[in-house]
Amino acid sequence: MTAQTMEFQAETTQLLDLMIHSLYKQKEIFLRELISNASDALDKVRFEALTDTDLLKDDDDLSIRIEADGEERTLTIVDNGIGMSRDEVVENLGTIARSGTREFLAAMAASNESAKGGAAPELIGQFGVGFYSAFMVADRVTVETRRAGQPEDTGVRWSSTGDGKYDIETIERGARGTTITLHLKEKGEEAEEIPDFTAEWMLRGTVKKYSDFVQWPIRMDVEREEGEGNDKKTVVTNETLNSMKPLWTRSPSEVTDEEHAEFYKQLSHDWEAPGKTVHFKAEGTLEYAALLYIPSHKPMAMFEGEHAQSKLSLYVKRVLIMDDCEELLPPWLRFVRGLVDSSDLPLNVSRETLQHTRQMTPIKKRLVTKVVETFKTWLDDDREGYEKVWGEFGAMIKEGMYGEDDDTKFKIAESCLFRSTRGDGLVSLDEVIEAMPEDQKAIYWLAGSELDTLRRSPHLETFTDRGYEVLLLTDPVDEFAMQRLTEFDSRPLVAIDKGELELDEADGDDKKAREEKEGALKPLLEAVKESLGDQVGEVRLSNRLKDSPAVLVTGQDDMSPHMRRMMERMDQATPPSTRILELNAEHPLVARLDSMREADGDRFGEYCELIHGQAQLAEGTPPKDPQRFNRLLVELMVGKPESA
Repeated sequence: MTAQTMEFQAETTQLLDLMIHSLYKQKEIFLRELISNASDALDKVRFEALTDTDLLKDDDDLSIRIEADGEERTLTIVDNGIGMSRDEVVENLGTIARSGTREFLAAMAASNESAKGGAAPELIGQFGVGFYSAFMVADRVTVETRRAGQPEDTGVRWSSTGDGKYDIETIERGARGTTITLHLKEKGEEAEEIPDFTAEWMLRGTVKKYSDFVQWPIRMDVEREEGEGNDKKTVVTNETLNSMKPLWTRSPSEVTDEEHAEFYKQLSHDWEAPGKTVHFKAEGTLEYAALLYIPSHKPMAMFEGEHAQSKLSLYVKRVLIMDDCEELLPPWLRFVRGLVDSSDLPLNVSRETLQHTRQMTPIKKRLVTKVVETFKTWLDDDREGYEKVWGEFGAMIKEGMYGEDDDTKFKIAESCLFRSTRGDGLVSLDEVIEAMPEDQKAIYWLAGSELDTLRRSPHLETFTDRGYEVLLLTDPVDEFAMQRLTEFDSRPLVAIDKGELELDEADGDDKKAREEKEGALKPLLEAVKESLGDQVGEVRLSNRLKDSPAVLVTGQDDMSPHMRRMMERMDQATPPSTRILELNAEHPLVARLDSMREADGDRFGEYCELIHGQAQLAEGTPPKDPQRFNRLLVELMVGKPESA
């Protein structure tokens, strides 16, 4: 029969040009699309053969075959699936964005085929444009096909150069299925280097990356040199390129630790087994399988900006759609590796991004919940192992308290560990509460850049005296997290260096004595404030101190000096704030200062500067004028020069 030349339906020239140059980001995607289409065709023939066993006849070894010819620069993908009739070729290949898969599903639903005793196949194609991605790498594409059940030796050939027209003719073809031949572009065409898709390593790597878990074998003849010298010969073996063994489709109880370790190493390029595995299947209105791995150590380049997102891969019906899908996990879980495979997610026309995000929200929430539950179980069952992993990822886990909803932040807090004044070990918030004295009503914390500086802080004095434990926070994220976690198990979390410190007084006599002391020293407090001017916002007596003469306190709603320093290092603007200087009424230096207030005005002002500078140094903040502070300190020790 003479070949007919026909035009594509729709504005195909512009549409093909858009697809070839803009729709797909990676050139190798075309092979994934053609393999996916072939897999769909195999699914269809298997499904229809449930009620028509003659469809398979003598060819029941369903598979996909890849043939490459480097000299002719052709790449061929062959399947023995359902194939297409002439009318189906015109409908499916002659109309851009008409999906044969979608039509098949609609027809199957209308005729209630699924009631005939077999499970409906899972088919990835929806938009009918994946086939045309072949024109990204080929300047001519030929399709030869015969529909299962059609008269033998009668097939159809379709060919096009992607210029808005195609040729179609009837041919002799005995085999059921479809053969797609790509006549590859020469390298350097269109000022863009195209990889050599006839090279074995390129084809093997592309199949491994995108189609390793397609359930049908993807085979290719591979040439190998065997022997030596005159005995050397070329041997051709038929190899299967894909594993067809996705762990996540199996029951979690059937997968061994060794299998998980091997798959994790392949997935993450890590050399150690994962610390924990989270493997589950969700059923109901949204069905998917999830396989997540918590590493045992920090991956390289973890904190680089480009890595601050989810590292989970998204599969749809076992075909890789997207690496590093940021909609699957929040950034604070960026150290988790793994994947999600769903059959319910709608894709956009390139299959590289999701068409809608509504269905992603419950998946993401469930994944976060599962990971957080794993943290808590790990902490309870293997404290030593969890502490090692906490040392690697603890700072990131605490980010979750700042970014998640209220219910989740409390669950995260249950598995968080902290340094404290108890000793050198780590403590949980539950352990802090369990060890509280009866009169302790809050969980107290102090943040700073260095643990040793915090342990020597004058802010701790009254808490040490009372036997109260204080959390010592040194991670940059800590103060942000505590802004969200304002209470835990009905106990407020209180920063001991902010605002008024509310501690129970021993009895009414102590409270009365304190009020009398405040009245007696009021002139001193006013004089110190006047001497220091705008360096402090207020001067008052302290109930925090036991041994130190003075301490600086931040207003309840102001930014702490530690956070201010972090923000400034990141070139972030910080709001103005003034510190509060608290004096220890029982310290001899304060009594000395009061006696100098009227007797030696000049010396009084210098003493005020020294006390203020000393309080700054105690919290890790350098004095505003270090040279002047140093000179005043020397003069205090050796006396002023006579010339002064």
